[in-house]
Amino acid sequence: MRLLVTFEPSIRDLKPYDVLLSIGCGEIVEWGRNKAIIDVGNCGGDVISKVRELDYVSHVSIIHGVIDRDLDKLKAVCRELLMKLVGGGGGTFKVIVRRIDKRFPMTSVELARELGNYLSQFATPDLENPRYYIYVEVREDSFIVGYSTSELFSKRRDSIPMDWVNRVVGVVDGPRGVYEAMDLIQLSHALNLELRLITNPLILERAYKALGLNPLPRVKVVPQENALDGIDVPIVLSMHARDNERRLIEVARELRNTNAVIGFVLGNEYDDVSLSLRRRAMYEVRLGPFTGHPMRTTNALSYALGVLFTVWSLGT
Repeated sequence: MRLLVTFEPSIRDLKPYDVLLSIGCGEIVEWGRNKAIIDVGNCGGDVISKVRELDYVSHVSIIHGVIDRDLDKLKAVCRELLMKLVGGGGGTFKVIVRRIDKRFPMTSVELARELGNYLSQFATPDLENPRYYIYVEVREDSFIVGYSTSELFSKRRDSIPMDWVNRVVGVVDGPRGVYEAMDLIQLSHALNLELRLITNPLILERAYKALGLNPLPRVKVVPQENALDGIDVPIVLSMHARDNERRLIEVARELRNTNAVIGFVLGNEYDDVSLSLRRRAMYEVRLGPFTGHPMRTTNALSYALGVLFTVWSLGT
């Protein structure tokens, strides 16, 4: 049996010997950038689990065969493989194509779509959470056909539930500069966090242009009077506040098992939160040691999110 293993893109100095030493057996058939084919025929039955548990391994597929680069033959082999996987009980699948030979006339997406449409006659396609994966790699003179399962293909990654993120809104009072807006946009983009900016829309337009991004639906310019709409617990983050992280932790514990929406309200790189917004807040919290120097807006918001999500993760 041969495995096609893809490594995490952050791994740059991995050597074939490192992999074989980790699993205690096997033979490297092919070694490339962030990818390897490993013959594990001389290994025990738990070798796939060993490979899957390696931190630097991203995806694992079992190679079913290497065939001539003929589209009709590819469809027939994939159909046979899928039918063997789903058996009589049915099952969902997804086709993944990697086009190593860029001269092949169809793109990866086009070939995956054609194969998926054809195979949908025999099983149910599911692009989000498939039970089985059909893997096809387009080489210069051949197709590599492989397969995997939902447990095997992608590693389980612990992460903050999106339900938690959807319960938090960042409100920034008067960001003035393009760079500040760029930082906030990138934070929202990374976390899918809703941000409400009380600012000139032109600043946001310039920030998107500098980043090369289309406008994000969760980043909005709002008037001050509407900035806290739908927020149940507004919390001002200010270096001049009396309470510190202890109060934020207490509030986080109280709200963990509720549906309350929390709003972190911040000033900009030059000015603190306006008095009108402070009057509408339920709490004011300062973050970090008393250095006399304010945090950047995105740093303060990220800091507060870290405290909140850590408390919720611990469940205490």
